[in-house]
Amino acid sequence: MEKVRWGFIGAGNIAKVALYPALLNSKEAEIYAVGSKDLDRGKSLSPTGLVYTDYDKLLADPKVEAIYISLPNSLHIPWSIKAMRAGKHVLCEKPAAMDVAELKEAIAVANETGLIFMEASWNRWHPRTLRMKEIVDSGIIGEVKNIRTAFTYDGLNPKNIRVIYELGGGGLYDLGPYSVAAPIWLMDFASVSNVKADVKWHPGGTDETVNLSFDIGGAHAEALTSMNTPLTLYFDVVGTKGRVSLTGNDAFNSHNKASTLEIEIAGKISVENFAPCDPYQLMADSMSRRIRGGEGWLMPHSQSIAFAEVFERGFAAMGRP
Repeated sequence: MEKVRWGFIGAGNIAKVALYPALLNSKEAEIYAVGSKDLDRGKSLSPTGLVYTDYDKLLADPKVEAIYISLPNSLHIPWSIKAMRAGKHVLCEKPAAMDVAELKEAIAVANETGLIFMEASWNRWHPRTLRMKEIVDSGIIGEVKNIRTAFTYDGLNPKNIRVIYELGGGGLYDLGPYSVAAPIWLMDFASVSNVKADVKWHPGGTDETVNLSFDIGGAHAEALTSMNTPLTLYFDVVGTKGRVSLTGNDAFNSHNKASTLEIEIAGKISVENFAPCDPYQLMADSMSRRIRGGEGWLMPHSQSIAFAEVFERGFAAMGRP
């Protein structure tokens, strides 16, 4: 299979640590060109040396087949739509959109053009994540009653785009696609009710720390996001017969490192081990195979909509405009 030729729109840190190494190691895809306002930064991510400082010129290049967008959140949908209008498939960083209406606008363009538009929820491709879902679906821990998730970090630069309201900053947008989304997909997108939020605001007007709780499919979920709490990641599921947890303080960001999962049934604890892997590469390879007409799982648009709907309800509960 001829490698899919990818172009990057945005050459920031997430592109550098995530999709850049993923595509360098891929047998399905390659980085053909990079769009970056900073020429030197763009060159550092372009194996071919081809850099466009004008994003529109990147989209006009007929050799570019797929676009990876890692711009500030507020620019995700406008450039996703532009890319699809230019005939390119799109992998868009999380969150894909600022609200449900905006997301549906991009999905309509994808449906109209027949192009792939997908939110880059990379941890969904991790074998440990898939195993967690398999265990819960097997019924071995019984009926799920409680779900606890967290993704927090600290040490954020006060000038970072993540704290700028106008650019779509805030902890829920940044980390919710992990910790808030997890109970939703785990419970097969059951109806969500009783959404409540405890929030600590950042001086810039964004949500700094949010504890979001809701009921879903007979279970109660509590999801923590924070940009000002020491690094903490967990995903704990308690059922009527036992529990399962993603252990190692890397529940949502295990990347090229070994990881573990713990199951407890009737007081007996067992640990499953997972070899290092790159879920970003697994995701990009899956999408690249689909572009070539092959097999590969793509996260459905309906799932992105479900996540965005809960984010909107979370923002309403916390009183964010």
